[in-house]
Amino acid sequence: MTGIPEHLPRKLAISSWIWSWIAGGGPGEPYENLETCMVGLKERGFNALRADVGLNWGFTIDGRPRGEMAFRQWIEGYGWNLATVCDFGGARHDVLERVIHLLELAKKHGVYVILTSWEYQDSSWHVADPAIRAEVMGVPIERRFMRMAEQMDRLLMILGDRGLKRNIAFVEVHNEPEHSLFPEGPESVDQHTAAIAMLRERHPDVMVSADFSSHKWEIVPANAQVFDQHIYAGGDWYFKVLYGQTVLADGFDPAHPRRHEPLARVLRDGDLVPWDEFMIAAENIRPFWRPVDWMFENLDNEKWDRWLTESYAEWEEPIHETARKYFALDAHEAQRRGLPLVLDEGGFFYPPRYSRFEVDGPGLSLLDLFTDLAIEHDYWGYMPGTYTGPEQLVWGANPEWLRMTNERFRSSE
Repeated sequence: MTGIPEHLPRKLAISSWIWSWIAGGGPGEPYENLETCMVGLKERGFNALRADVGLNWGFTIDGRPRGEMAFRQWIEGYGWNLATVCDFGGARHDVLERVIHLLELAKKHGVYVILTSWEYQDSSWHVADPAIRAEVMGVPIERRFMRMAEQMDRLLMILGDRGLKRNIAFVEVHNEPEHSLFPEGPESVDQHTAAIAMLRERHPDVMVSADFSSHKWEIVPANAQVFDQHIYAGGDWYFKVLYGQTVLADGFDPAHPRRHEPLARVLRDGDLVPWDEFMIAAENIRPFWRPVDWMFENLDNEKWDRWLTESYAEWEEPIHETARKYFALDAHEAQRRGLPLVLDEGGFFYPPRYSRFEVDGPGLSLLDLFTDLAIEHDYWGYMPGTYTGPEQLVWGANPEWLRMTNERFRSSE
């Protein structure tokens, strides 16, 4: 496999810690003790993790260390059934010091970290202070790629001074910029390319990736050093059936949700969170997520899983074919570019936190297929389903599957 520095593992088994490890790091929360999390990571066969490193949380926009700041719930008062955004709110951190601590623990435990950001997609809504959110969103859109790269440069300089850069697997300017608040079209490619070039010049000892999920090769900068495309093979199923026949259906009436047959069979018994009340609480997050999160807040997960299992009988083979298609296409493009290949997000799509369909139910068949395909196409880095961190159900409910899957992938070297 070409392009991988000698000091990095030949295979990266990746866990997603997203931004939960910061926002969900308060007392009593899953990431309160990072050393415990790191030990659990190794016990489950992972040797890498992918984390939002809060670039504009560790530094002010003009580059000064920001110091301690507070975090809130993604949707105030709600979130028990939401994957990745299930924290209590109220955590306070000096984010720069927390990132340094994460890399110190990674060095101690032999773990490699992918440094990334979701600040212009979803993670900024966890910031409690609206002035900080406004500061981040106030960066002109045409400056965002380079500003994120400048903040990453500041972080890498500090990590280098502390002898922690060798436990960086690679860095990304931003997660899925094509689905985030960045320019579109050729100017986006040009700005992203310039940001990568700056980081490569300043830090030739760290690989810089470009991270996407659209499989549009023309928007992937030519100077990226890792080929990384997310594969959500169940996207059509979710959008046409699980979301598309419920809260995103034509004619959906939020005032009378039980009149809609699919919803009537999956909503919990008794009173529901009122739609209007929930929409006020959710006004900061992206409009797409608001109805989906309302549904997840009101689900009976056992009923939901029964519906999924029935529906999946028809959808399983098309979903598997989608997985085979995109693994093959991505592998071909990575080979053409001569780059190591990574999948650090993927699976079906966005499930309820306490759904067991992907934890120990029929959904594992797709995730096992993903592992087969990652081995077949010689992936360097692989994440066995997106929702694998300490805050997720699978972490405690099926650690043996995680361990066996990761060992199977890593032993394919």
